[in-house]
Amino acid sequence: MSVEAEVTVTVVDDVRVVQVVGEFDPEEAELLAQSLALPSAGGASGTVVDLAKVTFADSSFLHTLLAARSEHENAGVPLVLAEVTPSVRRLLDLTDVTRAFTVLPTVPAATDLVRARHRPQR
Repeated sequence: MSVEAEVTVTVVDDVRVVQVVGEFDPEEAELLAQSLALPSAGGASGTVVDLAKVTFADSSFLHTLLAARSEHENAGVPLVLAEVTPSVRRLLDLTDVTRAFTVLPTVPAATDLVRARHRPQR
């Protein structure tokens, strides 16, 4: 049984948390891209992508993550992947892009890192 793709965006302590659920192929890529796009008004100090419930991801999913990483990097805003499932880890590893991302084991660890990276230096 397939799990329908769903993306939910919440803000936790000034960090956008994008929870991604289900199976992602080219039809769902736009949904993910819209959710990962930086808000035009700014606001959040960074984005955490919670991948704990992704059951399938293809190259369109990977392309969307890479585009979001580039957009965040250009804006000076951190993007961190959290709770990467084995299927997504395999996709990242097979395409040799794992090192392009910051990947942490839990959403709380990822939100802490985003907050730490956003703090002004004294």
